[in-house]
Amino acid sequence: MTHASPKLAMIGFRSGAGGIGRVMTTLINGLLARSIAVDLLIPSRDHPDLEAIDDKVGLFEIDVADRAAASRLLKGYLEDNSPQAILSNKDQSNLLLKRNLIGAGRPLTAFRVGINVPEKLRHNSPLTAYWKQRRLKRLYLDADILIGNSSGVSNALERMLGENRTRVTTRPKITTIWNPVDQERITQMAAESTSHPWLTDKHQPIIVAVGRLVRQKNHALLLRAFARLTRKIDARLIICGTGRKRDRLSGLSQQLGIADRVDLVGYQKNPFPYIAAADLFVCSSRFEGSNNALMEALTLGTPCVSTDCPSGARDILDNGELGALVPVNDPNALAAAMQSMLQRPTDPQRLRAGAERFNAEASAAHYADVLGLRAP
Repeated sequence: MTHASPKLAMIGFRSGAGGIGRVMTTLINGLLARSIAVDLLIPSRDHPDLEAIDDKVGLFEIDVADRAAASRLLKGYLEDNSPQAILSNKDQSNLLLKRNLIGAGRPLTAFRVGINVPEKLRHNSPLTAYWKQRRLKRLYLDADILIGNSSGVSNALERMLGENRTRVTTRPKITTIWNPVDQERITQMAAESTSHPWLTDKHQPIIVAVGRLVRQKNHALLLRAFARLTRKIDARLIICGTGRKRDRLSGLSQQLGIADRVDLVGYQKNPFPYIAAADLFVCSSRFEGSNNALMEALTLGTPCVSTDCPSGARDILDNGELGALVPVNDPNALAAAMQSMLQRPTDPQRLRAGAERFNAEASAAHYADVLGLRAP
């Protein structure tokens, strides 16, 4: 007698490139390797990220932006497919599940939270932050499980839900699971060549940062710190990523007199040759959940400096044992840490060993255990 594989439905993906992303693709592949069936509930079957998804994954079109249609399609999907668990990645899809998964017989419902929510809300006006947090509290209390991608994210959820959680319900359980890193694939991709002249004909130390050009990532801080660093070390800075702050950052480079030493190379489908060839990787964020690029830099043995932002960096860098941590918004401290790490870099083998915690197999196993998905 054969037994059907346990099934996980996943929902909450953006429609454009990167909307599924490396983290979820890696998790999906890890679950498939454990004989767990996966269905993706996505905005469109023409999603640009699907080329990296295994053909064994079920695809179902549900655009959460269209509330009425999404509710109808979700109910139809659940009736026809009966997943044991459903994992939501965005608050918009969390809300869809809250409205439609009511009563006995619903699948186990998990919300994956990838950012330090109270810290993110702190950057709104006090009134806006209050109402957003109030709404999110009600939303999160309807999940069976909340999964934070760092201890800081999970601890922030514990504080945010506080007495509401213990007073009115036994749900949700809050747990921490690292974002999975496909270390073998990253290492292979890092071996590909790059045509960037600073890397093909390297004469100065190269610093690399990877991330969207948005306020959260605080690249302006990185530029100011780099300008201070160049007074002592003739270095170069490459920033991989695109976003609405690009023109402002380009102007700031001109203003600081470092435009000839900074290259905003835009979005890179494969940023790993840049990270692997760099002498230093820097994260300058105001806040995070768990910085994937920082984990990937450790995997490639590249020395790291990061702001000690809430959350993730302190966990990833093992309280500063695997890289330097500096205060948020302190260009002098960041410049000093960058100089120190360039002059006395951490041993690459030690960094790679420290990154083993993030391997994809361990993360997939943890997800399967938390979601109660056990292959026959």
